[in-house]
Amino acid sequence: MNKGLIEQVVNFVREIFTGLDSGYLFFGGPVEIVRYVFDIILITFVVYQLLKLLRQTRAWQLLQGLFLIILFTMICSILGLEMVGFIFDNILYVVAIAFVVIFQPELRKALETVGLRSFSTFSNALSPEYQEGAGDVAAMIDHVVRACSEMSKSYTGALIIIERNSKLSELLEQENVVSLDSSVTKDMLLSIFFKGSPLHDGAVLIRNNRISAARCHVPLSESVHTKVSFGTRHRAAVGASEMGDAISVAVSEERGKISLAMDGCLYEMRGGDELKKNLLYIFGIAQAPGRSKRKGRRVVNPFAKPSIVSTQKPSEEMEEIIRSKQSDFVDGEIVAVSAVSATCPTDKSQKTGSPVSASSSTEPPVTAKRDELRINGKISRKIMYILASFVISLSLWMYIQINNNPVIEKQITVPLQFLSEETLANNDLKTEYTIENVSIILVGRKSVMDELSDTDIGAYIDYSPVQSEGLYTLRIAINSEKNVYYRVKSQNPETIAVNAYQSGD
Repeated sequence: MNKGLIEQVVNFVREIFTGLDSGYLFFGGPVEIVRYVFDIILITFVVYQLLKLLRQTRAWQLLQGLFLIILFTMICSILGLEMVGFIFDNILYVVAIAFVVIFQPELRKALETVGLRSFSTFSNALSPEYQEGAGDVAAMIDHVVRACSEMSKSYTGALIIIERNSKLSELLEQENVVSLDSSVTKDMLLSIFFKGSPLHDGAVLIRNNRISAARCHVPLSESVHTKVSFGTRHRAAVGASEMGDAISVAVSEERGKISLAMDGCLYEMRGGDELKKNLLYIFGIAQAPGRSKRKGRRVVNPFAKPSIVSTQKPSEEMEEIIRSKQSDFVDGEIVAVSAVSATCPTDKSQKTGSPVSASSSTEPPVTAKRDELRINGKISRKIMYILASFVISLSLWMYIQINNNPVIEKQITVPLQFLSEETLANNDLKTEYTIENVSIILVGRKSVMDELSDTDIGAYIDYSPVQSEGLYTLRIAINSEKNVYYRVKSQNPETIAVNAYQSGD
């Protein structure tokens, strides 16, 4: 950021408004203008989606600080504060590198979310391994629920990861993992998590309705805020739920409680019936009471109403994440939430009242009950993000245009040419003048000016007003037969004195 760049920006904007005022097409023809508009709209959409992904990550605070630094640097450059501008110019490079290094998990999660949302439907349509029948999925869920219910009664710890669209192949490549290819049955799960079993330590991975591996070690969630003190198993459950769109079911060895983890949140179930209800709805099998079933649903985002999230006062960053996770009211209460989650849904209102019991036959399950929308706040926030995305896109476009195709001046000298010379012949006149060439300074885009030559521009005088002898002052017109877009900044001279006399004199 320097004074020269600021001047280029000012000149660029000035030329836009000057072109609109004078009527010449500064950006080219209609096709070029449509292409520019489409380019800006497309980048605006990309930036808007990126802001939504990063909104609920720790990187959001750094982005705000980075924006303030850039704004402050621009103001210093405009005011001519060279030392301050130089210091902050160099700070920006350091911050940009630190941003990528420090917030690599958040950025990776954001990219995984983009890939998951963009290609999950396409993959499901083409890949036969995703096309299990509803009966097979329901049977798998039934065995998982029955096994978890029994392990809950016997205080047996367990961690079950159910893979969906995102493949978790990295779990199968670990050194101590035990590869299996077994049907999902209650007895098989109980035998794996039996306290004396060598496979007890670790997680079970279910892929395509079959037990694919046991003793999988899952990366722990780096930042988990919990209502009560949870151990490694529950942190691993939250960590697994951050790996794409996987579902994790954890059974507490100390308390005998069943928990469901999804999208960085851990929900404590009240029993096996509640767990089954939610898993069936998540996989699009069960229909929520009072709602029409949406066919083909493979992925949904269940989020609990966060009542008490931490025994300590949560940070402002975590409070924002908690407020955002209110897309669907959860039947059980949320007991843990991870800060590393870029898939947070849009904000919803916080509805008062206690969680509804899973035993109620008239209430929808955990992922079906929605809070009342704060429509005005949501629309205002969305408009603000759209405007911010448009400003960023327009600024980026202007920066690229200024650097790749800036506005420049070009000076050329062209010979004087004449129009309506037949008028002189009809009146038997001749003329004399003292100027042969005209110096012109043109303003336009660099790509146009580079291709413009002296032969593309003409300086013309029109003899139509010359009807008799005398001294005439005629205007010199600058025209081009080539379809180019430019503006004449100045010309020397603008008029010419012509002396007309009879040809016989």
